[in-house]
Amino acid sequence: MRVSINNIIISLGKDQEKEIIKEIEKRGVKRNNIKSIIWSKRSIDSRKKTDIKLIYNLEVELNKPIDITTLNNISLAKDVEKVNREPISSIEKEVAIIGAGPAGLFAALRLAEYGFTPIVFERGEEVDKRDITTENFVKNSILNLNSNIQFGEGGAGTYSDGKLNTRIKSEYMDKIFETLVECGAPSNILWDYKPHVGTDILKVVVKNMREKIKSLGGKFFFNHKLENLHIKDGKVIGIDIINSVGELEFHPFKSVILAIGHSARDTYRMLHKNGVHMESKPFAIGARIEHPRCDIDRMQYGKFADNELLGSATYSVTYNNRAEERGVFSFCMCPGGVIVNASSELNTSLVNGMSYSQRDGKFSNSAIVVGVKENDFGSHLFAGMEFQEKLERKTYELGQGYGALYQGVLDFIGNRKTSHEIESSYEMKKTSYNLNEFFPEVIVDNMKSAFQYWSKNPMFISPNANLIAPETRTSAPVRIVRDITGMSINVQGLYPIGEGAGYAGGITSAGVDGVKIVDLAFTRIKA
Repeated sequence: MRVSINNIIISLGKDQEKEIIKEIEKRGVKRNNIKSIIWSKRSIDSRKKTDIKLIYNLEVELNKPIDITTLNNISLAKDVEKVNREPISSIEKEVAIIGAGPAGLFAALRLAEYGFTPIVFERGEEVDKRDITTENFVKNSILNLNSNIQFGEGGAGTYSDGKLNTRIKSEYMDKIFETLVECGAPSNILWDYKPHVGTDILKVVVKNMREKIKSLGGKFFFNHKLENLHIKDGKVIGIDIINSVGELEFHPFKSVILAIGHSARDTYRMLHKNGVHMESKPFAIGARIEHPRCDIDRMQYGKFADNELLGSATYSVTYNNRAEERGVFSFCMCPGGVIVNASSELNTSLVNGMSYSQRDGKFSNSAIVVGVKENDFGSHLFAGMEFQEKLERKTYELGQGYGALYQGVLDFIGNRKTSHEIESSYEMKKTSYNLNEFFPEVIVDNMKSAFQYWSKNPMFISPNANLIAPETRTSAPVRIVRDITGMSINVQGLYPIGEGAGYAGGITSAGVDGVKIVDLAFTRIKA
């Protein structure tokens, strides 16, 4: 018998294991009847800094059944009902997948599990080679347009904080997390309320996923870039690929899954040229804010800042400009992380955040971004994307190379250039610049309003806080429109998935989207 016991609250200073047993006994389960305990979820209540508490939801396997009708706060553990599905036999077995990010990898795995042959074309390198290439870019400013922070095995998520928390609710969540653990992620992601992997472990996970897919019959082609889509009578008939030696190859396919990522601007333009229906969508733009990690840890945890049960502190801040119906918010918070250059096009520069699994770096950073509406910078399809490009080119020109612009937060509020060099986790060239003169007025005014609103917290808006800019690629600026089966609304056989299609916003949601669309489009429920 397995029961759920939720909302066990224990002060941080107490022995957690002993207190958990005590709390289970208080609920009516005798100690000698406990066979095993599984953490379903653990969260942190740090609202009262003098008494931080850990909150546990547990599943307890019992040696002998008990009558739970007389007990409080205990219920039978629910087994998730799994729908049995089978592949649709009329669909050709070979399926092209464009992109080996989270959406593409999970779609490939799902297809392979159903007996299809996923053939993955990735414009970048396998992750070990990609690592060397990105390191060379940081040291020598030599940019590989197809293998960089944005492109390559694992997608943009490989060089991120590796957060796995998401706001979506999906029957596929267990599939995503269990696969990640099977492929090398730590088991605590199964119960931590803010699960995270880190880029060092993600590199191992994506390699193991690749090998798992190959063991099931899948195929991978790295340094193979989608050049063109062949459409006849409204149906996909094949793709043109530029291979690893620069030759153009035609591959016939009746099913093509697009998992291109949100930075594949050349692919967006090619799809538009071919008449694939897309629409502009909102996104967000701003800068990274960086603090000494010790400041954020103390801000969140007070005297318990160094407690090993807590780790590096996270935060989430929001501000709502009701007059404009526009939000300002933190995004992709990287505790103990680093700021990296995320360029993927020549003579453009931008930043992103990344963390390793231990999250023990000297600094913590997060994007502070302002919501951009579809028509803020033009009404045509690629107006938002062109606005991103304009800021990225301007950064390159101002910094005279692949670097970033910086300004102290207080200097930004005061509309003055920062006169001193700053210490930062960002390794490439940094140029002091007044960001009031860099961003459009709508971005500047909303960021300032947000900083003023958050200034009631003197550890967050402080002389130690700096802005590193710009952060331009929070999400896709367009959506490749699809129907309820996951297929493009006007091109039969084309399946846009993940962040690049405009239907996901992170590793977990992209993975879920890949699995979900495979189930919808390539399988049916068993009778």
